[in-house]
Amino acid sequence: MANILVTHGVPAEGFHLLEGHDIVIPAPIAAFSEEELLQLIGHADAVVAGGKLPGNVIRAGQNLKIIANYGAGYDGVDTHTAAACGIPVTNIPDTVTQDTAELAIGLMLCVSRRIGEMNLRMRKEAPEGLFGMGRYMGRSLRNQTLGIIGCGRIGSRTAQLARTLGMRVIAYSRRGADPAVAEPTDLSTLLHESDIVSLHCPLTDKTRGLMNASTFKQMKPGSILINTSRGAVVDTASLLDALASGQISGAGLDVYPNEPHIPNELLTHDRVVCTPHIGTNTCETRYEMAEACSRQILDTLTGKRPENIVNGL
Repeated sequence: MANILVTHGVPAEGFHLLEGHDIVIPAPIAAFSEEELLQLIGHADAVVAGGKLPGNVIRAGQNLKIIANYGAGYDGVDTHTAAACGIPVTNIPDTVTQDTAELAIGLMLCVSRRIGEMNLRMRKEAPEGLFGMGRYMGRSLRNQTLGIIGCGRIGSRTAQLARTLGMRVIAYSRRGADPAVAEPTDLSTLLHESDIVSLHCPLTDKTRGLMNASTFKQMKPGSILINTSRGAVVDTASLLDALASGQISGAGLDVYPNEPHIPNELLTHDRVVCTPHIGTNTCETRYEMAEACSRQILDTLTGKRPENIVNGL
């Protein structure tokens, strides 16, 4: 019987494939502290990583055979230390695609049609003062240009959904964009032409702070920023400056550089819609994510090579 450590309190039902093994999961919606992980990981044969897993914790896992990352983005896991210890790190890019793309489209609608702003005003102000034709005009997504930065699985699916809404879609991606999905272009052209810019790139040394004072100045005046990728891709101070100057008219954010700590200037801004990192947070997808991690663990424990190893082993 193998010992499997789950770092965060995710729905246990999805791990049914691992029945017969000893699975340790914190209480729902909770997470093990680093100190608790250091105490528990020495007995673990596998870890399901739902957040940060630093090198000192990984090195303490002397029996570890796999770290299965519970999501597509794995920047919270010290993959270099894992590789040095001979431990494969996997991710699950396919399972998270549809829901994250849906949320990106939802945020576009929310900001463009001023849904978030109107919802807050309806609750805080006298509703009768908000009605009236021609007041609080939004913009249709139809015929708008959507610029996607990072046209992998999620970016491509977002592009497909946007095209069904009548949007023109252009894309900039380090691996190139599929012309059947979006019009490939360079970053500068994308920023100048897009009515909405949607971020779908991983967090790397090259993408950290990609959206900064310089790139915001290149954006089309009055455009919108959507971020469902990683918070640190956007420099928050530059974003607030771009909103204050009117360079961009709004933003839809699901991720933040220092989660769960969100600057109050974002939370209180009328034209910013904030959600608490819920890109994959549906019952169906969370179940499927646990199943996908379970299959990777089972493959490893039975001597097979698991899918989607991301740290070069």
